[in-house]
Amino acid sequence: MATQILATASTAADSADVVVAAGTPLAVGLKGVADGNALVNISLKDDAAAYNIVGSLRSHAPSTLITAPGTYRFSRVAGASCGVFSA
Repeated sequence: MATQILATASTAADSADVVVAAGTPLAVGLKGVADGNALVNISLKDDAAAYNIVGSLRSHAPSTLITAPGTYRFSRVAGASCGVFSA
């Protein structure tokens, strides 16, 4: 069942934390892409509670599978309209 992580909009925004448990991969993808400039950075929270960019979702690469356990955040860059969902 698909779940919204970040609502579709064109303003800069961060999702709530998304926890990926060991052995439970998470498929994520863009939704509501309006043009070819969509960009959402994927960050992993480290042991000092800082977020580090480890990947991105873009119009030309709209989905990925997260297999490493951890706490993730999705950050939309202002500009093109898009959102993020998990499946």
